Amino acid sequence: MKKGTGRHTRLETRLSSLDTPLFLIDASRKVLFFNQGCEKILEWSADDIIGQTCDYAVDTDPDECESVCNLLCPPPEVFQGNRSEVPRYLLTHGGKTLPCVIHYNPLLDEHSQTKLVLGIIDQIEEPHTLPIASPSQQLHAELAALRLSLRNRFRFSTVVAQNDAMQRTLRQLELAIHSNQPIHFCGESGTGKEHLARVIHFESDQRRKIFIPLECDKLPPRELKQTIGKIFERDYEETMPLEPGVLFLSHVESLARDIQELILSKFQSTTVKDNVRLVTASSFSLSELLDQELILPEFYYLVTTMEIHVPPLRERKEDLELLAQHFLENENRYQEKQVSGFAPGVLSLFHNYFWPANLDELTKIIQSAFQSTSEVVITQESLPLRLKTGIDARRLGPSLSPVIKSLEETLHQVEVEHILRALEQSKNNRTEAARLLGLTRAKLYRRMDALDISCGEELQS
Repeated sequence: MKKGTGRHTRLETRLSSLDTPLFLIDASRKVLFFNQGCEKILEWSADDIIGQTCDYAVDTDPDECESVCNLLCPPPEVFQGNRSEVPRYLLTHGGKTLPCVIHYNPLLDEHSQTKLVLGIIDQIEEPHTLPIASPSQQLHAELAALRLSLRNRFRFSTVVAQNDAMQRTLRQLELAIHSNQPIHFCGESGTGKEHLARVIHFESDQRRKIFIPLECDKLPPRELKQTIGKIFERDYEETMPLEPGVLFLSHVESLARDIQELILSKFQSTTVKDNVRLVTASSFSLSELLDQELILPEFYYLVTTMEIHVPPLRERKEDLELLAQHFLENENRYQEKQVSGFAPGVLSLFHNYFWPANLDELTKIIQSAFQSTSEVVITQESLPLRLKTGIDARRLGPSLSPVIKSLEETLHQVEVEHILRALEQSKNNRTEAARLLGLTRAKLYRRMDALDISCGEELQS
């Protein structure tokens, strides 16, 4: 709100001094006004907040003013002129979580376009249980509640997980943070193994060092061996401004034996083991390779010191909607267009899909739909064709397996069809049919009698 003179100045002064938390956001989502009431409950000064642009996305870092601004952001529907009461979890500068309802009031210009949005904050008990919000707004509130809970419980604010199997994974991550032992992630492609490895790194004492990811299935073996050798020999000063902290090897099942031996030899050194943490990932259990003698036993026991299983998305159905909302709100960041959630029926389609590529596929589907939609929600029409065809194929079910007949019956049928085709092609000239089949005329007659094949009057040869 711009400062003026006279009555405007007095009004602004009065609003600023109110204990009722009030704020103003313009049509470009920039915070223009943040009164004393907001300062008191959120523990941020107006000078920190005013001028910041907010996005419709959940953030959980109490030390960043961007977090509180994003949690104040009105749903996109409000900018279309719709008054709304939205359940929210707000985060104070001190890290405290505040359940509340924000009353959003669009202020229109002479063309009935939203010029400003006035927000009024009411503190309550549990906002995600209120019936006042739309399904999209409820999902937004539930996502905020879960992420804040995970931040308070595990410090993992970028992981969305309420599924039991993923909760177990988070408990294992918590243990891994306080250790420098090798970790192995086992899970299907696209389940987020590298992201979880980065979570451990950035929450550990190694966070000031760099995280080095290498894809064992894509890099040529010679280049991969040279790179790993330089990391362990600390030959990185010219190419890396910081010291390596974690070496992450994805698709470790593709690692050649000589590279396995190299890593083993390096980890026999106490210095290397203490300075570079080894984290690996594979799409299936390495014990299968051990049984097939495709991996060195010593290397297997080294990398699986701590093994963490990451479940596929199809086994995390209770996380699916929150993950979809999470990835959608990530698309909102720093974009002029903002999308609040999903139209009726879209999330049901997600539940009917198998997600063979897991989180990677869900992310790409959301990104594509975000780009395609012209609405404030993701509609069925904006979903990419590959998802729709995948759902249709799943509804049809697998093709029926052919009935297995006895070999004698199958050979009988094939021989009959073959002789009939020869007779058809030769226009019932049995001499010509016998030639086509590589038989004598007499042998063809005997096979036709045995197979009970008759045909019309024979043409003259």
